[in-house]
Amino acid sequence: MPAHKRKPNYNGTTTMQELLTAVCEFYGEPVDDRKEDDPDHVSLHDVADEFEITVMKARKLLITGGLYSTSLSRRVQELHAQGLTVAQITEETGLKRASINSYLPYAHIIYNLPDISIKAERQKQYRVRKRNNNRTDAEKEEKLWQELTYLQGCLFKTYGRNGVGGLDFTYKIHGGEMFVDRKNKSITRATVMKAYRRVVELDGAVREPKVLGTFGASYLYPIFVKMGLIRME
Repeated sequence: MPAHKRKPNYNGTTTMQELLTAVCEFYGEPVDDRKEDDPDHVSLHDVADEFEITVMKARKLLITGGLYSTSLSRRVQELHAQGLTVAQITEETGLKRASINSYLPYAHIIYNLPDISIKAERQKQYRVRKRNNNRTDAEKEEKLWQELTYLQGCLFKTYGRNGVGGLDFTYKIHGGEMFVDRKNKSITRATVMKAYRRVVELDGAVREPKVLGTFGASYLYPIFVKMGLIRME
């Protein structure tokens, strides 16, 4: 008797955007081989089994979502960014065409961080606080910057007037600066950390962006919410 899928609603009719969001949610924390390995982390094979897709497709989706990075994936992406064709990358790396494609993100899909239930949000915030308890302030801030770097390119929405409406935006990290696509002036790392310290001071109970009291607060606020640093109650 075949085993039942835990997510039986994901099938051939599911859009790529929906599949990307679901896969990224299931995978959880980003994986980067330059950082300490977590033996309990969900594997590519776990993702493939869960959604009944190939390992290569699972990898491509996770790379698109910014959740999977290895020396090989970075090498393939660097060569592609230099203008090399798939055939040239094949010659350079020895990989097959299908493998190369699996190390490149989808070109027309953006990972939009999903809305989640209040219960799930609170569970996420608890995990974040628990992980942070054993870190020094400097380590916490370094980890925050790393996570912000992982999330660059994701789609966010500003808080809007009284929490209603809001504008879509993305950002990029370059050195010690955050560049939001809707602003000409960058938000410095020092400003981000000032806002973060304000969140810590208030134990995550920040009712609106202006409470952060920093330049770029309208953009930092929704990012911090999605990271589980700010409680929406």
